[in-house]
This record gives sequence, C-alpha cells and structure tokens, in this order.
Amino acid sequence: MSKQYSIFITALFCLFTFGFGIALILSPSRDFSDQENRFLAQFKAPTLDTLRSGKFMESFEDYVTDQFPLRDQWIQLKAYSERALGKQENNKVYFGGNGTLFAQFQVPSEEELEQKAGYVNKLGANLDVPVYFSLVPDKSFVLADLLPANAPNVDDGSTIEKARGLCGDGVTFVDLRNALAGRNDFYRTDHHWTTLGAQHAWEALRAGMGLTGQAGDTDGLSYQGLSYTQVSDSFYGTTYSSSGAAWVEPDSIYTVIPEGGTRGRTTVDRYPEGVAIPGGLYYPEKLEVKDKYAYFLGGNQPLCVVKNPDAENGRLLVIRDSYADCLAPFLSEAFQEVHLFDLRYNNTSLKKYVADNGIDQVLVLYSAANFSTDQNLFKLGL
Repeated sequence: MSKQYSIFITALFCLFTFGFGIALILSPSRDFSDQENRFLAQFKAPTLDTLRSGKFMESFEDYVTDQFPLRDQWIQLKAYSERALGKQENNKVYFGGNGTLFAQFQVPSEEELEQKAGYVNKLGANLDVPVYFSLVPDKSFVLADLLPANAPNVDDGSTIEKARGLCGDGVTFVDLRNALAGRNDFYRTDHHWTTLGAQHAWEALRAGMGLTGQAGDTDGLSYQGLSYTQVSDSFYGTTYSSSGAAWVEPDSIYTVIPEGGTRGRTTVDRYPEGVAIPGGLYYPEKLEVKDKYAYFLGGNQPLCVVKNPDAENGRLLVIRDSYADCLAPFLSEAFQEVHLFDLRYNNTSLKKYVADNGIDQVLVLYSAANFSTDQNLFKLGL
C-alpha cells in the first residue's frame, strides 16, 4: 500500500507539473481577463539583452502567471480557501460585511501629498477663474463599519484633511466626507460611488461652489421629481474582479436623470482622438459587457463635453478620474457646458484650454485613492 501510495503521489505530481505545462503551451493566449477586468501579459521572445539583464525571466514569469490554465478558477479557489481559514483578505481585497468588498487603501507619504497638492495650487495660480478642489473619500472611510476588524490599509480621512490644509489662496477645497460618510453610496463589488452617491456628492459640491438651483431629494428616492430607475442587476466591479470572491452577489445600477437631461436638450460630444464624435450620457450596450460602469458616458476618454443650453450657469472644466462619469448627468443640469478632462489621456495645456473655451470655473475632482497614486498630476501646471 505504501508503494502504491508513493506511485500515486508521483503520478499526481507529474500530472500537475507536466499536464499544466503542456496545457499552457497548447492553449491560446488570452488578451483580456473579463474576471479581473484587465489586459494579460503576453509572451515576449527573448533577446540577448533581455537574457543578460534578466528581464526575459521577469516577463516570462508574468506571462506564465497571467496565462496559467484555469487561472480564474484558481483565483476563486484561493479566495474560498482564505475565507475557510478565517482570513478576511485575498489579493489585497478585504471581505467586509453585507458582501461588501474593499480594495486596500494606500496612504501617500507627506512628501507625495504635498507635491500633488502643489500641482493643484499651481493650477489655481495660473488661472484667472475660480478653481475648486475635491477628493472623494475611499469606500473604507464611508463604510468603515462594514470593514473586517483591525483592517490596516484603510482610509481614515487624514489624506483628505491634509490635502485640504495644503490648498493655497487660489484654490477652494470642497469637503465631501460629511455628505457621504455612513451612507450606502458605494457599490459593494466596485470602488466607485453609485448614482445615489454621485447625487449626494453633487449637493455638497453645489453648496461648496456657491451655486443656486433646486436641490435633490435628500432621501435619494428621487431627484427633482424624477424617480430612480434600475438599468442592471448584474454588475460585478473591479474590486470583485481582484478578490476572487465568487460568493458575493452582484450590484444593481440605477439612473435618475434621463438621456438628454430633464429638459431634453442635453447633448454630448466625445473626443477619443481629438475630433468631436456625438455621444450620450448613457451607453446601454455597455450593460451587456463585464465593465458595466462604462454605461456612464461610455468609459474612459481624453475629453468629453456635455452641453445644456437651458442651464443657469456657464462653462465648467472638470479635471477628473472615472468618478465623474456617474456625476456628469447632475453637473449637466447646472452648467451650460461641462468639459470633462482626463489627464491620463490628454496632454493639452490647461491654461490654454481654459482661455480657448471660455471656461468660467474649474473643478479638480479625484478619488482620494487615485489622487494618491496618479502620476499625471504634474500636467495641472502646464
């Protein structure tokens, strides 16, 4: 029996070692992982330079890791195993209460935060129009009561508080913490705020920017007489993709402002390659793919201009990350033009853009997490 057992273990070892190796060779490489919502590493042929420097082995390890057979199933199995062992974290994602998943928040150093706030101050100094600055608190701050006990890498609000204190005379900070704290305004499976969260943030921004106009209903059931409408009940976000937590139920996506705005005259122009292409506030076809958050404005793009000739205020430039996609319909109710400018894909001088487009106000709006890690903020001073 002992000999037979040894033969069985040896055969099993060979099956795993050689079987998965053969499967890796024979299986076609995947370009994109729907489960993880990211592009996967591809095989790069070795060269003399990459062999000498060791870069080939680094890239080959990334390739094997990303293209490993049944990778998605292994990720889920690992998450189940961690949970069975009593652990509350997998792949830098915390398993919170009510099926809520939290990506770990990385607090920036004092030097990093001071440098990035300095870029915002430089923008304020370069422009002759009001400049507002706001950071969206991380979900781990807003829903702190759902975090696992003693979770270390979370947002305690200090990053926003420090950023607020670093603002110069040419910048007005709008604090969103009180508007969002304790409210269920974030998707359970994603890092973004929900439409309701965007509405609550907009009320705080509207007050902080000194704008007049009708406020939305504070209970979140409607907005200026319009009822919330569910457009999807099967949204799994990027946090879910990283976690492998297959037991978590999907989120629902809601809208409240219709396509075309409440007055029916709102239009959208997208600039994916510098030329205007007609677009919309919503893209229903995106609800059929993995990245359903792209339903709002169609996803990431260098520039998007939303126009509403019936709005009370002039032209707003929003220097933003993806949180503004969900916020844009609310902004369009107040401004005749909303210019959504993404520094990741746009190198245009902001000073020139403001002058050329008759911008009246500027809002720098980032999530605290993205502001802490974005490497493009130096463009604020261009």
